[in-house]
Amino acid sequence: MPIRAILFDLDGTLIDQFEAIHRAFERVLSQMGYPKPSYETVKRSVGGASLATMTKLIGPERAEEAVEILRPIFEEEMLLGLKALPGSREILSFCKQHGVKAAVLTNKHGPHARAACDHLLFSKFLSFTLGADDTEWKKPDPRLTMHALEKLNGKPEETLYLGDSPYDYETAIQAGLKCILVSTGTHSMTEIRAIAPGSAHANLDEVMQDVLPSLIKSQ
Repeated sequence: MPIRAILFDLDGTLIDQFEAIHRAFERVLSQMGYPKPSYETVKRSVGGASLATMTKLIGPERAEEAVEILRPIFEEEMLLGLKALPGSREILSFCKQHGVKAAVLTNKHGPHARAACDHLLFSKFLSFTLGADDTEWKKPDPRLTMHALEKLNGKPEETLYLGDSPYDYETAIQAGLKCILVSTGTHSMTEIRAIAPGSAHANLDEVMQDVLPSLIKSQ
């Protein structure tokens, strides 16, 4: 069955915001008396919502407190150094040109995710951007994915989830979606091949050129 809709992860899939994320977490943890985390430590911890990331970094005891401190700090930092990953605008444009619905489904705080998409001029290609705290659910909860499909008027068997992490793979599998992972985010090609054999690709350009034409050919 041809793909008629694509749900995209955001960080590490469409955008590179890790510099801002690292600066924000570094400021928060330093303010709270913790050692400053390295860039790589923060990057490897990202993937769930902010609370999950913070819990990985400092444990559960003060994680909620840290997230409350994080949000206004991140809003100061979030557009500094924000970059569209190579192929991101092209793949969104490809979807629009071929009648494939596109939307973002992310565990990034919803208003922050929409601000990033607006800043990078992605939003004109997207049906919506759905993030953490927009609903009561977070990835990989299938209720969130089914909610997104309802908003798209899409069916699981006709929808692809495109991401970069185990969270994204679980998001797709739990809701019955096809999945593609790219190695432009928090996990290497070796790691994503182990997660999703046959569905791992180097970047969005490779996906757009080598995979999507065959998936939508019956449109």
